[in-house]
Amino acid sequence: DDDTNYHVDLISGLANMRARNYGIPEVDKLKAKFIAGRIIPAIATTTAMATGFVCLELYKALGGGHKLDDYRNTFANLALPLFTMAEPVPPKEIKHQDMSWTVWDRWTIKENLTLRELLQWFRAKGLTAYSISCGQSLLYNSIFPKHRERMDRKVVDLAREIAKLEVPSYRRHFDIVVACEDEEENDIDIPLVSIYFR
Repeated sequence: DDDTNYHVDLISGLANMRARNYGIPEVDKLKAKFIAGRIIPAIATTTAMATGFVCLELYKALGGGHKLDDYRNTFANLALPLFTMAEPVPPKEIKHQDMSWTVWDRWTIKENLTLRELLQWFRAKGLTAYSISCGQSLLYNSIFPKHRERMDRKVVDLAREIAKLEVPSYRRHFDIVVACEDEEENDIDIPLVSIYFR
């Protein structure tokens, strides 16, 4: 309601520029102030509701001793109004040989391995790694003959060179995504792999 800070002028100006771009009818300052005045309470209401639902689940997590069935996923839509609560399902468990894991797990390697040693580490688990990526960059793929030249290089060096990875001094690891298959050439989803190189 303070016209000296020019907030309403800014909002109505930006709204009208957008309206011109998309062929929407423009509004005057009073109409922009009216619309913005209705949005702010809606944002506050929605934020308070979401925070309340999160806090309810946080109390359960911090209190401990709860089963998975005690927790709730909540979907809320104030426009309808609709509130739906559901019990979360446990993550799918993947089994291979004598191992089992979920997508929430993480495999850690506490050695500064070469690419060849990393592939052998997976072979020892009965898995063939055919693709290794770091961020958006492909560090290794078995179908590219040029990638075989990288076998004796440290994986961290490949990540720094190819993926332009910059590891801060306080971190001792980086993460890679690995695509694997078993002995029968079936794809196996494995967790994220963290390599501790320091």
